[in-house]
Amino acid sequence: MTDQANHAVVIGGSVAGLLAACAVSNYFDRVTVLEREILPPPGQGRRAIPQGRHVHALLPGGLGAIEQLLPGFQAELIAGGAVRCDSMQEIRFVFSGHQITRDAASATNVLASRPYIEGHIRRRVLGLPNVRLIDGVAVQGLVSRDGESVTAVQLADEILACDLAVVATGRAGQLPAWLEALGFAAPTEEELVVNITYASRRFSIPDGNLGRDKLILISAEPGRPRGMGLFAQEDGNWLLTLVGYGREHRPPTDQAGYLRFLASVAPADVLAGVVAGQPLDDVVTHAFPASRRRRYERLSRFPRGLVALGDAMSSFNPVYGQGMSVAALQALALRQALATGGHRVPQRYFKAARRIVDIAWDLAIGSDLSLPEVEGQRSISTRLSNVWSERILEAAEHDAYVAEVFGKVTDLLAPPTVLMHPRFAWRVVRRRAAQRADRVKGQSAAEVSQIGV
Repeated sequence: MTDQANHAVVIGGSVAGLLAACAVSNYFDRVTVLEREILPPPGQGRRAIPQGRHVHALLPGGLGAIEQLLPGFQAELIAGGAVRCDSMQEIRFVFSGHQITRDAASATNVLASRPYIEGHIRRRVLGLPNVRLIDGVAVQGLVSRDGESVTAVQLADEILACDLAVVATGRAGQLPAWLEALGFAAPTEEELVVNITYASRRFSIPDGNLGRDKLILISAEPGRPRGMGLFAQEDGNWLLTLVGYGREHRPPTDQAGYLRFLASVAPADVLAGVVAGQPLDDVVTHAFPASRRRRYERLSRFPRGLVALGDAMSSFNPVYGQGMSVAALQALALRQALATGGHRVPQRYFKAARRIVDIAWDLAIGSDLSLPEVEGQRSISTRLSNVWSERILEAAEHDAYVAEVFGKVTDLLAPPTVLMHPRFAWRVVRRRAAQRADRVKGQSAAEVSQIGV
């Protein structure tokens, strides 16, 4: 083994790993990204990421984090053909049966396929002078000389020394087993089984068939655990993803069944717009069994020189579009932890990453547990939170301020605590009271009509 001075190794060359490499590049002389798959050219889909063929969202909070890591990234995406949404007038968002008012202000959304986004990230990161990528190489484990810190990664035929190892190997990664092999405890895990299936197809849709909409997102709701996403893409076409919870609501892949499933979710004008379009390829599917979170921050003993990032730490139900954005925010947190220096970088990083994951996890898990079709323990706090969320969504149908604040939370631009701010709560309660008054007024008018007064 040859010692490598001031060397960081990132295990995993997907979005999370590439952003991690960018984050650490200012603090190490050399950064090596190791990727198991032999990567295709930028912009092409990857066999190791089958979910890349389906609708992906880069939330404004995640886009802002990438912009800090890679200045000019947003402009570069748009210049290359990505679709920009600057207004809710261009977004149709129906959450749990409530259509969010289009009068709300919204952050900029950039729409593009996962391969397109990852390709641009890879090109920018590998353009950094001290970052290199080695693909087609499998990491076998981690090495520790002193039993307290990670000093190298084990490859099939060599040991690669490092001062920092960043594990970004995805939800199926082996970090818990690697920790146990070094004499450390594996983290506890939290999981919520959702058993969702994606079915996606690309369409060419004539201009104007969907009005001003560039993004249409209709979530599942109690009694109808189905949803859809229809996103404009960088090539001028559209990507339609249908999603269903459980075996009974799995989207079909044949043309007639696919359209019947779409008709059970989509408004009539959206269905007509898709039917008027031309399918460009076959339906592809992807199954996602469960949201999972590994609690590394709770370990009392953790090796120096090691962190985890992205799906290796937490993977969420993809219908909420949080994965890339959470990874980007974690990469930014890692950069900030390294800027402080010292030996407690993993502890500082995991503390910051926990706060990021908490927000996304609570949003995703709470939304899934609002569906009776999803089995899981519903604490009193979860039930109360879901009641309050329902009140917020009712208000967001008409109140632009409520919709704007709610949007900032789901976009990972603001913490959920803002949903309890007195001004916000008053708007929600006032809207609820107005709706009740309208119902009472309507009932009274009906009673008067019935007695002929």
